[in-house]
Amino acid sequence: MILRPWQHSKTALLAAMTTIALAGCAPLTQTAAPAPVSARNAGEAVRHQHYMEAARAYQRLAQQARGDTRADFLLKAADAFVRSGALDQANAELKQIKTPLPPALAAREKVLRAEIAAASNQPARAFADADAAASLPNLRPRLLAQIHRIKAQAALRLGHAGVAARELAARESLLVSPQRIAANERALWHALALMPDRELHTLRHSGTPALRAWADLALRVRRYPPRSRRLARAINAWRAAHAQYPLGAAFLKILGGARPRPVALRSIAVLLPLSSPFATAAQAVENGFVDMSEVRPLPGNPHIVIYDIGSNGADAYHYYKEAIARGADFVVGPLGTAAVDDVVGNAQFHVPTLLLGLAPGPLAHDDGGAPVYQFSLARTLEARQAAERGYLDGHHRAAILYPDTAWGKAMRRAFARRWRHLGGLVTAESSYTPGRNSYAVPVQNLLNVTQSRERAARLERILGFPLAFTARRRQDIGLVFLVADAPDGRLIKPQLDYNHADTLPVYSTSSIFTGRADPVYDRDLDGIKFGDMPWMLVANGRTGRLRRVLPHAGQYAFTPLARLYAFGADAYALIGQLNRLSLGGGGGYDGLTGELSLKRDGVIHRHLVWARFARGLPELTDTFLPYRSLFTKEKKPAAAAGAVAVAPVSYPAIPIALP
Repeated sequence: MILRPWQHSKTALLAAMTTIALAGCAPLTQTAAPAPVSARNAGEAVRHQHYMEAARAYQRLAQQARGDTRADFLLKAADAFVRSGALDQANAELKQIKTPLPPALAAREKVLRAEIAAASNQPARAFADADAAASLPNLRPRLLAQIHRIKAQAALRLGHAGVAARELAARESLLVSPQRIAANERALWHALALMPDRELHTLRHSGTPALRAWADLALRVRRYPPRSRRLARAINAWRAAHAQYPLGAAFLKILGGARPRPVALRSIAVLLPLSSPFATAAQAVENGFVDMSEVRPLPGNPHIVIYDIGSNGADAYHYYKEAIARGADFVVGPLGTAAVDDVVGNAQFHVPTLLLGLAPGPLAHDDGGAPVYQFSLARTLEARQAAERGYLDGHHRAAILYPDTAWGKAMRRAFARRWRHLGGLVTAESSYTPGRNSYAVPVQNLLNVTQSRERAARLERILGFPLAFTARRRQDIGLVFLVADAPDGRLIKPQLDYNHADTLPVYSTSSIFTGRADPVYDRDLDGIKFGDMPWMLVANGRTGRLRRVLPHAGQYAFTPLARLYAFGADAYALIGQLNRLSLGGGGGYDGLTGELSLKRDGVIHRHLVWARFARGLPELTDTFLPYRSLFTKEKKPAAAAGAVAVAPVSYPAIPIALP
């Protein structure tokens, strides 16, 4: 066949049109040039507690530096990762540092290893690493204060209250911030409260001058009942005898004012909606709280009083006042958003309070008021952690698929805000109606598959003949954040795979996992990564031991209420840890709901354990901590070779319906 010039031009034009049109079916990704970074910008991120951004900035600075300067940036990156809870990334940064280091850098490196050990529930190793750092010369006061804090936290976790008191007393003289001094005083007082009288008498005669003064105060306070005139006179006499060691006004106000904080708790009030539509859930929290008090009682074994606040959240403040009037030294609760709002909006916090929920805004109370903490299982906090996890895994462009409900929209906002704050881009969003049998359309809309097919159809109409065509998804997505429960997720994930997104990592929250091993139905969730609490995923360590001894653990095992039961257990255990956690830094508490730490705003942060569905079962992906999966696979006998079964577990699954 001979082509005439005009035919050749027409054929070339047709080929060009086809190429351009089909190229439009799959958008090309333009990688933006990385934003310029400086040590000043990274430092600003640290000051604003944007630790992920700071860590990434220091990593980039380290890539451009050499020698001691590179080691300095790597240490700063590791420190930022520790503060964000990314311990494996922090450890990876430390491994890149070449030794030997100058003494100043070597001390920081040892302190960071101590912080990682403390956050990994290895207090003995944390104490040893911090002690090794303390032996190095010419330490700056700030670093020395950090060393004393780590050693004090470790000593408290090891049960050596006297050692902790010595470290905290030494730390006091190195602090400048009034807030840090107040937190240190509370922690020191807590350590003294754990010591018997004979140890305090020894300390009063053999410790440092400052520690002798503290021991004298503790012994004087123990002689007299709280809120008594004799206690006030004893405190005034102590101030006259130890004028060179002034304590903070707020601390003394709590200690000797109208409602002082006692040396050891005597009564704990718990406010729960036990006669409400959420009674079953509230009962699970109560059982977890009471069970932990029986298995791991606080010093003095304080009396627990449970208050039923009913179904009207506006009544919560009434019960809060009643609990304090009846002598509660510590209040846990209320549970429920409306109840928390009512207490926060009306209460003046004269006793320490652990709210079982998040306050609607920043908490403010009069100077000298008792500390207020917030402990929550809010799924929006899990969405934020999913953003952080995806970012740490190296992704920068995300697509969000969420249900068109109030919950789904809240999860989308929480993830998107955190993702953009970290520097990521949300390149696509799509919503779906939960409970449908087919999710093809919202998935195709998310991936631009629908538009790809429409463009191909338009081109076929223009050309007048069918094309050999395969729909392509958009190429500017690094991960998919899927907001779904298990039933919806089992239908959505296969749609993602079918529409050419089978190679995209998919992240979700604990909602995607029922808590019960179901390798048949959950095979459709394979590949999804999600964060959940150790109670739901971990078989060994402290979690495994408590699973064997908590009275109601078997009743709630592998049911929808298991997380609430663990939440109640952690609420009790936290009471004895709050003074230590208020010291900040890398110290945490190995809870059933996560590795728990305390933020400056009083919010308890839960660092989740991450898992990935494989052959229908969640497999742990966190390798830095010595966790063993709760759900294991074992081969059946030879007759059924190749089949997989879930290994037997110790507790029967008893179904309990949520209201």
